[in-house]
Amino acid sequence: MIKVRQFFKQVCYALFSLLSKIKTSFFSDFYVGLGYFIKSESEFNNTKATLFENDRLKLHAHIAQKFLKPDEKIHFFEFGVRWGQIIGLWADSNKNPDSLFIGFDTFTGLPEDWGNIKKGSYSNNGEVPQIDDKRVGFCVGLVEDTLPGYIKNIDPATKLIVHLDFDLYNATLFTLIFVQPFLKKGDIIILDEYFSITKNHYEFRAFHDFLSLNTIDYKPLFKCRGGQYVVELV
Repeated sequence: MIKVRQFFKQVCYALFSLLSKIKTSFFSDFYVGLGYFIKSESEFNNTKATLFENDRLKLHAHIAQKFLKPDEKIHFFEFGVRWGQIIGLWADSNKNPDSLFIGFDTFTGLPEDWGNIKKGSYSNNGEVPQIDDKRVGFCVGLVEDTLPGYIKNIDPATKLIVHLDFDLYNATLFTLIFVQPFLKKGDIIILDEYFSITKNHYEFRAFHDFLSLNTIDYKPLFKCRGGQYVVELV
């Protein structure tokens, strides 16, 4: 019996020695991520949003061309542009000459790690997309440097379409906080990485932390298995 106890203690000490080398942040990050995963999956399964195609380009095309009127004046914001496919799609779909389409990006990739996706990923090699439409413009740099100076250009009467695709928690929350004073009934928020198995404590968390700071009523419109979620303010 004594030998069995000694063996058990030795095994416990060996395991403890191994675990002690793992950073505490590993466990906290794991359980935080698990909690947000459970919450986001519950919301995804219970939301009344219409389940749409898994292709996010088709989702954007549906909103721009069928859900909204093509001649409606809008101010489209894209936070996270890269190649410019989506902002180009929106500009092509909307025919109002007074609409604006503004993209915010560094074009050099993620400014920090996004989970297992490393800093610098999703880069466009510093190249700004070339879109032949005078209504389209780009704010190049970190959003905390570019958005505060741009918001004075927002017309409170124009419908806002806010496409959030920064992926990162800080950038997403910062954007929502700065845009919030201009949000109104009928505006649309599109979250590109809302539902995720491994990264739900970024965009999902940022949106819910934003809601905890602001009283905003919205109704769910669309959701995609790829993680996209679209809401309309009411």
